[in-house]
Amino acid sequence: ACSTASPNALGPDSTAVRGQITHPFHPLRGREIVVVDQRRNRHGDRVWYQAADGCVRTMPRAWTSFADLDPFEVASAGRACFRPDDLIRLAALLDGLRRPDVDAEGAG
Repeated sequence: ACSTASPNALGPDSTAVRGQITHPFHPLRGREIVVVDQRRNRHGDRVWYQAADGCVRTMPRAWTSFADLDPFEVASAGRACFRPDDLIRLAALLDGLRRPDVDAEGAG
């Protein structure tokens, strides 16, 4: 069972607000969605959208084209494949795998 009704549901004469699922690991990545509502709740900033089956579903706003622009991505303009913080964490993890007596955070 799903919700097909929403106080902000789009009627036949409504102007649809369209977006896209952008999360790299979401199975529907790249799919266009019709947004019914955007708001913050106890789970953070959320987007409610009309799914293909007619149900109104929700997902984090950060997983959609409505997410705020990431300052690193803006500055790197697509030229960097990895973030420095992620590479530092990866190096610590790999170091921990090479030296099993030390955890990935460096605390023995």
